[in-house]
Amino acid sequence: MKKYLMFICITALALTACHKPEPEPNNNNPADTTETVVKKYLVKQLLNDDPEKIMLAIDWNDDFTRILHVKYGLGYGSCIDYDFEYYNNNDSIQVTWSVEDDFSTWSFWYDRIMIHMREKKVDSICCYAKGELRDVEHYFYDENGKLLKRTYFDNAVSDDFRWDGDNVVEYKIMEDNSFVAFDTFTNYTHPHYTLPFYLSTEVAFEIRQPLFYPLWKHQPVHPLYKKYEADEDGYITKMTHKDSSDSLEKCITFYYEPVK
Repeated sequence: MKKYLMFICITALALTACHKPEPEPNNNNPADTTETVVKKYLVKQLLNDDPEKIMLAIDWNDDFTRILHVKYGLGYGSCIDYDFEYYNNNDSIQVTWSVEDDFSTWSFWYDRIMIHMREKKVDSICCYAKGELRDVEHYFYDENGKLLKRTYFDNAVSDDFRWDGDNVVEYKIMEDNSFVAFDTFTNYTHPHYTLPFYLSTEVAFEIRQPLFYPLWKHQPVHPLYKKYEADEDGYITKMTHKDSSDSLEKCITFYYEPVK
């Protein structure tokens, strides 16, 4: 269940517009590497389309070159606020976070991180708690700029990714001992595909999982969320979970802002 919750928060997309029928899985060509023209950016992900049940909300600058603020939750009402501050022409990004109310189930590995970029990709992240450097994450890429590994906890632990074209087909994250495989994809754009970098939430007690996870061009078919709706541009607007009797249990909806 932990992996399912991780995956749910990874798979966000936006604006509920013109819906298409349930997609046919794209089993034969997950390695499509055709260039994608970005038409819109994710701004909100909601559980059951309830504005009070935020899973992800992103504030961008005017031209979508910087993320300014992120609100992250699990759909239960309580959220964490992430503030992004940029330095040295975006070469360094400081991220700090806070909880709006006194919600005791949240706790954190760190209270501030400094992201160091190189060639517009994360090179390393310095992680601080109470002003003390506690950990340094390192990021490694292949010759095509695809993320292969993130190491942390003094390089003793890593997140590892195996790619086929523009999609991750296997991953091992957050101290899991075995790889999770993805072998069925839709023809639709993955919600986080246009987000700038892979980044952990650094939430320790609730669930430590990715905040941004732009590792797929195409939406993988989720083991629980098998029905998808998308807008006219192929961006997923809704994922629906149904039980064995085909009655609605819950859904995730995604909202976007178009490129100006």
